[in-house]
Amino acid sequence: MTAPRPSSGHATRKVAPWLGAVAVLQLVHLGAVATSFPDAHRLALVGDVAGWTVGLLAVLGTAAAALSFGAGDYLRRVWGLLTAGAVLSLVSTALRSYWMHAVPDVPFTESPLLPVRMGVVVLANVSTTFALVLLSRTYRQSGLQPPPSPRATLLWGVAALAALAVGGPALFKAVGQLGQGFAATCTAVIALASTLADMTTILLVAPILRVAYMLRGGRLAWVWWAMGVSGAVWLFYDAREWLAPLLPGNPAEAVELLRTLRTSGLAMLGLAGWLQRSALASAQRQSHAEVALPTA
Repeated sequence: MTAPRPSSGHATRKVAPWLGAVAVLQLVHLGAVATSFPDAHRLALVGDVAGWTVGLLAVLGTAAAALSFGAGDYLRRVWGLLTAGAVLSLVSTALRSYWMHAVPDVPFTESPLLPVRMGVVVLANVSTTFALVLLSRTYRQSGLQPPPSPRATLLWGVAALAALAVGGPALFKAVGQLGQGFAATCTAVIALASTLADMTTILLVAPILRVAYMLRGGRLAWVWWAMGVSGAVWLFYDAREWLAPLLPGNPAEAVELLRTLRTSGLAMLGLAGWLQRSALASAQRQSHAEVALPTA
């Protein structure tokens, strides 16, 4: 006799409040930005508060996932790298936040902290990207590799085209800024690191979503869905410069509104970590229950 597996509907009901919380965070940030125009100082404060909030959530969620695995576990390395990326992203937020409050009249591009932030952002993107590469390989090591199919090839093709459409113009612009002065070069390096990492993330969304589709239901499936949604949100975040003119209203304001998608991207990463921890704890409880139940 074995303990029953939790149904897909049960898992969805468990996850729904957390998804609702992410949606509320996104709407609050969006509303705060929309009501801050044209006050640049208030807009910066809104971004600062949002950055700290979702940055901490991402760190806590990914750290919870990493610590739920034993030392030497493959997934502990994956989530450890994601935690490192989240921590470094929070450090980047802290650097900008400190400068904004300490020297409010001087742009951060003129700050001596700019090259420090450049290094932090590069390391954050390297850590996160490498973690996602390992994560996309997890289904192979766990025997969950989906069989090749025309649909899978099409999905990869769409992801590649999306990555090129989003990252190509940004890369071209960043390369053109290299050597145009110290501040411009630092900013360009940050843009290059972020764009290349985001392009890689977009390509990795395809296998992540394929695994989530295979799993169909359950808490583990929601981990993959959360990671996939996080990557998709970053896709739109990266596309904000050319999406903004397509939206009604002032393009500059539309860019700021699209910039709020960073909240969902980081919050979904933190949620994925928390769901991973929850899924592992649930599996361990089920395993203990199966051992305790007598067999006929």
